[in-house]
Amino acid sequence: MPAPDPASSADTVNAVTRSLAILDAFGLADSHLSLAELARRTGVPKPTVLRLARTLALSGYLVSLEGGAWRLGPAAARLGAQYQRAFDLRNLIEPALQELADDTGRSASFFALEDQQRVRLLRVRGKDGFVSPTRVGEPLPLEKGAAGQVILAFSGGRGHALATIRERGWHLTVGEADAGSASIAAPVFVGSRSLLGALSLVAPADERAVAELERHATRLVAVAAELSRAFGSTVFKAGDRVMVRSLWYPE
Repeated sequence: MPAPDPASSADTVNAVTRSLAILDAFGLADSHLSLAELARRTGVPKPTVLRLARTLALSGYLVSLEGGAWRLGPAAARLGAQYQRAFDLRNLIEPALQELADDTGRSASFFALEDQQRVRLLRVRGKDGFVSPTRVGEPLPLEKGAAGQVILAFSGGRGHALATIRERGWHLTVGEADAGSASIAAPVFVGSRSLLGALSLVAPADERAVAELERHATRLVAVAAELSRAFGSTVFKAGDRVMVRSLWYPE
């Protein structure tokens, strides 16, 4: 993906924007990338990529490999660990996902709201082995998929469809965000009036999907409620408008 145009904002620092684009160029399947591939993915000239990569390596965010390739360094791993530890994700959310996956046999995920998109922060694979093709950390639209619409509904979205989701307490979609996937989701709250995100289960989008996922709706809502209580949430009445904001960065 080309690096953002630094000229688009007077407050943008060119070198910082390009450096972050280099880090963002690494996908989950990329153990390392060549200089040429980094330049292709970022749209930054190779000499500039090399200069920035060497600078990032001095701080531990990249590591130079033999043959001119680069991989993410220990500083990048440390940032990820700090990001998750700030909200105790591993200690609270991951056990809830594991419980859901064990109880249902389906892969379970947790989505949070970030910049008017939903981001999958954690996923536990179910016994059936089926997962949706979107990756952990990948931004997705709110308008499509069960988790996105649950986030919209419980963040005060208007309309009959979203009101129905609030009244029911969960939502199910088939082939909406991804043609081959069906999903069901329920909200997780934190504090007194804040939506933290949504728990979801996924199944193949076939003729059995609706009945299969509806069978797990009660369990999904129960685990989401348990998680909300763990985060110190209060109970919301149907139709309450809740205030949502990103809670994934320390203030």
